[in-house]
Amino acid sequence: MSDWRAVMSHAEPHPTPSESVLEACTLQALAEELDDSAPAISFLSTYLSMLPGRILRISTGLCLRDADASMDAVLSLKISSAMVGALETENQCRAIEIMIRGDHFDSAVLALPALQNSTDRCFAEGPQLLVKAQGSLRQGQGQ
Repeated sequence: MSDWRAVMSHAEPHPTPSESVLEACTLQALAEELDDSAPAISFLSTYLSMLPGRILRISTGLCLRDADASMDAVLSLKISSAMVGALETENQCRAIEIMIRGDHFDSAVLALPALQNSTDRCFAEGPQLLVKAQGSLRQGQGQ
């Protein structure tokens, strides 16, 4: 089995409808590190608003087989996803990163719909995620 297939076989499963697309403790840790929940909420809001553009950048780079542009876009999404707790998206970016590094652009393009699905769920749940995060971060500060 090639390296990228091994990575994809260990990718995070899709969350069930009752599960959040974000791991709340990750955002809580960011808020604690910043000593304020407002910048963490702002970062989450910016992350959510930038998802469509980031997917477009990744898709364009992959379709053009532009390793530098693809890598820049996928690393940006991977890192910001890790910071907000979007673990599924982070893992999918990691898999695509390995494919790009191995010059497996065709495979990376085939992996793109799963990444798109993950980011679409984050984007669609954005308003609820922000409300939930604001509530949980406020509770965390009061303790």
